[in-house]
Amino acid sequence: MGDGGALARILGAAWAGLAEALYPRLCWLCGARAQDGYGCERHALERARFAADEPRCEGCLERLPAGLLRGPCAHCRRTPRGYRRLVALGEYAPDSPLRDWILALKHGGRAELAGPLAAALVQAWRASGTLSRGARLVPVPLHPWRALERGHDQARALARALAFQAEVELVPALRRARWTAPQGSPGARSREANVAGAFRLRAAAAARLVDQGVWLVDDVVTSGATVRACATLLRAAGAREVSVLALARVPRAAEADEGSATLPGP
Repeated sequence: MGDGGALARILGAAWAGLAEALYPRLCWLCGARAQDGYGCERHALERARFAADEPRCEGCLERLPAGLLRGPCAHCRRTPRGYRRLVALGEYAPDSPLRDWILALKHGGRAELAGPLAAALVQAWRASGTLSRGARLVPVPLHPWRALERGHDQARALARALAFQAEVELVPALRRARWTAPQGSPGARSREANVAGAFRLRAAAAARLVDQGVWLVDDVVTSGATVRACATLLRAAGAREVSVLALARVPRAAEADEGSATLPGP
């Protein structure tokens, strides 16, 4: 029996090696040979992750000052977040592979990228110790005109893939009631004013969130104004608590630069 098990492992390893040689895993973005199952050396999502040993604020994922190992950052102590915590893969920055992935998902018509991105985000969610089978996922919605322009709603696609892979419930409880200029763009008002009144509850779906732990799903968190506006509505609908799942967050220094070309639109 023991010899049979050893032989099965040897044959399995040999078959896996042959399959990899004949059908190598390719980068979802550019087609080069994948390094981590999803991306090539340039686009490997592993390179984009927050370092596990870096102390960060659980509310906004800003790196904490030296000597402070946990707790909220000074900004989160001064400014109410409106949600409990943020879980994200990494930072949205010019040199991060995440930027290429997110731009391709949002503006490149690559809706299929929601699958591998969700798989990476589920890993980060599990690592945070906050993944629960009872969680409810609520995507931050696009305006219908923008979804039509892009051919898909990237947050909805991401939330759908997350719900499937994490085996949790997707509840599309929000709709965008009016068009808003991209946050931080020349046509936008202040970030808070830009999203004021932009979202509405879908009453039938929102009823499924009463006394539940809810996770908002978005691709990028910038100032947090959008997720704060959504979280306020969900708490008013009876959600027990609201947290946020995102692919990336914009560093506060970059967020302050309203004209930065690296800042993504909704």
